[in-house]
Amino acid sequence: MWSVNFTIIASAVNTKMLNPNFAIMCSPGASDDSFPNTEPFGFNSATYFLPLCTLIGVAMASVFIGGLSDKFGRKILLLILGWISAVGSIAKFFTKETFWGFCASNFAFGFFLGNLPVGMAYIGDIEPSKKKKDEMLGVVSKKYLFYLMACDASKFNLKKLVGCFVLGNSGGGIIAVLMADVGLFAPLWIGSGLMVIANVMTHKYMIESGDDRLESGDKLLLGDEEEEKVKRPDTIPTKTLWNIVGGALLDNIGSTGLFPLCLSPLALNEFYGDFVAKGEEPIMSISAYQWLSVCVALLVIPSTQMTPFCFNKIGIAGTCVFGNACTAVLTGLLLMIGVLPSTNLAFGMFVFVMYAGFPFTVFSQLTTGPMLDAIAPEDKIGYVQGLNNSSMNFGMALAPWVFGLLADAAGTIPAICTGIAFSIAAAAANSPLMWHPLMGKPKPKPPLAQRKLPEEDDELFRKILDGDVVDPELAFQINQERGLRGKPSVVPRVKPYEEEKDRLDEIARGAGGAFKFRMEVYDRVLAGLAKEEDDPENLVFNKEELVNVINTLRGDDQSLIGKASGDLGQWMGEYLADNGYSPHTSSVMMKQMFMTSFPPLTRDKEVNEENVEEVLLKTRKVMARYAGTETKNSITSTLATHPYASGWW
Repeated sequence: MWSVNFTIIASAVNTKMLNPNFAIMCSPGASDDSFPNTEPFGFNSATYFLPLCTLIGVAMASVFIGGLSDKFGRKILLLILGWISAVGSIAKFFTKETFWGFCASNFAFGFFLGNLPVGMAYIGDIEPSKKKKDEMLGVVSKKYLFYLMACDASKFNLKKLVGCFVLGNSGGGIIAVLMADVGLFAPLWIGSGLMVIANVMTHKYMIESGDDRLESGDKLLLGDEEEEKVKRPDTIPTKTLWNIVGGALLDNIGSTGLFPLCLSPLALNEFYGDFVAKGEEPIMSISAYQWLSVCVALLVIPSTQMTPFCFNKIGIAGTCVFGNACTAVLTGLLLMIGVLPSTNLAFGMFVFVMYAGFPFTVFSQLTTGPMLDAIAPEDKIGYVQGLNNSSMNFGMALAPWVFGLLADAAGTIPAICTGIAFSIAAAAANSPLMWHPLMGKPKPKPPLAQRKLPEEDDELFRKILDGDVVDPELAFQINQERGLRGKPSVVPRVKPYEEEKDRLDEIARGAGGAFKFRMEVYDRVLAGLAKEEDDPENLVFNKEELVNVINTLRGDDQSLIGKASGDLGQWMGEYLADNGYSPHTSSVMMKQMFMTSFPPLTRDKEVNEENVEEVLLKTRKVMARYAGTETKNSITSTLATHPYASGWW
């Protein structure tokens, strides 16, 4: 998986690598590498036309790249795209002499930078768990970001593939800023080299879906057995599909009002251009502007940490709508600050608000992939993710250029207000998805101790969970397997006394068999522990393993333990009151009766190697009192026959 992550990063680096330099390229005479002219465009439209050429190529390719990967395979498509992109970066370097020649090469090789839908489709292939898929539809390995971001990548634990894409964009911009003295186009050589490394890694390490090595390799790709498996539809729900794609397009257009318009022209004019025009020292330098523009993408890091929490609380679609709303609010706040008198305080407020609020605006971009994956049939995963990428790139390509023209014609404020309107429209468009069963707030899952594992028998598990009397050996087998796999024992529901008061004799008879079987188990375990001292090499289990299994089976879910204990206490109190006792007037005596019936096994919080034999012996002694409980009718025997004994604790 990490080889795919790196390929996505390298491709994103090549897509946005020169963006911080476009303004200088389109200013004739500003640098030796600047274009002689950008006719027929002026400065703003030319600056935004350069990235438009690349992204239009990416968007057009994304329409069919995903479908081709469905047909021919993910790996071969990634390699084809990667090698042509590596050559393309070098070719673009040799077309730098003219504005239109460079635009043409950007457009042509932009077709081969659209590998994000292939990566997203690959996750759809290899990850059956819905929860992990939602997180991995942006999972990015942290191992290689150091080389791209010139910082300690070990500090980050990123969880979104879209985050990987955005961070690649940021990494490319940082490379451009750092290499400013070398030349405006020099970063293209770095981009080509990264693509070569990514291609070699993909060829050597990427494993196609269905390969047997996935079954025995990285467990991250296999999903957890307790997680719900994805049930894919047979056909694409067209209405839902275009609702998602349309909402994503509106979101990308609206986001243009925030970035780049709030930085350029708003902040650039207010804190730099106006001062230079007056011959005064600007508050913000060009270098500061470049760093602000490229580092803002790093704010995807906190976004990727927060989105899983939001997914669980308000659902994927709810998170998307929240992100749309945050984009509108943040853009409005920055516009309000931008029209204030230009001071150092205003600049500080502008930077603070932008960096504090931007992580929340990214939520909407991190949700489109999981929403589309939820409605994609098995053979259309790449096609659907391609539509998503195409929509995103069309918005990212056209919106800045169109908004730049609008800003030149009507002014910066109307252009940014238009972006706010699009963000509000995106929130409205995505709102109906909040009621979609696959995209709304997820239903809470029961605790693991009350959740059936895939290989467990449905009927037997239901009976144990419902607190019914079951064959103690079958119950033991289920819980033993759970313990060996590091899972807690099944915790039965404590039925209300009113539900069981007419079948106490049946409970007593079933519990009697459970006591006898439990004693036999303890005898075998104690014999095994004694054998360990004589012949430890031939023992099936040792004391350490036994202690681990027992503690695992007991579980540590305090809320579940508290509920079961409270329900059991309620059952006992109702039993006493219904059978002639007065627990409300004789509680002290009742406590003594309970303590006599249930003497302490240990005061330690957990079983350990020092006390395990003592605990087993004492437990066996208590069990021995009730092994014939089906023929008795005492209060203590009845209290001890609760069906919880069907577990192995």
